[in-house]
Amino acid sequence: MKRSEDGRRKPEVGGRKSEVGGRKSEDGSRKSEVGGRKSEVWGSRVFVLGLRLLISGLFLYSGWIKILDSEAFMAAVQGYQILPDALIVPVAALVPWLEVWCALALWITPPFRRAAWMWILLMLLVFTVAKISVLQRGIATSCGCSGSDALMTWKDVWSNLIWLGLSVSGWRWDRRG
Repeated sequence: MKRSEDGRRKPEVGGRKSEVGGRKSEDGSRKSEVGGRKSEVWGSRVFVLGLRLLISGLFLYSGWIKILDSEAFMAAVQGYQILPDALIVPVAALVPWLEVWCALALWITPPFRRAAWMWILLMLLVFTVAKISVLQRGIATSCGCSGSDALMTWKDVWSNLIWLGLSVSGWRWDRRG
């Protein structure tokens, strides 16, 4: 470590002074030094925006369909045979609005985005476990995901796992910047 003129230590990376905040390139875009490699900050922002657009679109559509046909969604929740009868109506009423809120919150300030990502991850995890439970018990019921009356299959579980993986990526990348 080298010392500055005022006597404080300056960290060095690979024999060079570390650039923590990045620097502006000739074209004005921000570049950062990572392990000696330059990476475009805007590239990760585009990735995060794409994930936010994809996930928020899914949850906005899915929630809105459930709100418009709440009776079909309530029947789907009941078809899972997991919840006691007293919780079917409250869950069927709450989940669609939570999905819509999460979809919109992904476009608000960082604290709202963090909360939305956590709720999305929690919902996808619960939905996936519930689907696995239904399929393992051999119950023939509709998924209730986006207004389809088709019977649930293992494809629905794999689809949830893909959405879960994308959401984890979105949450992790969105935390960075």
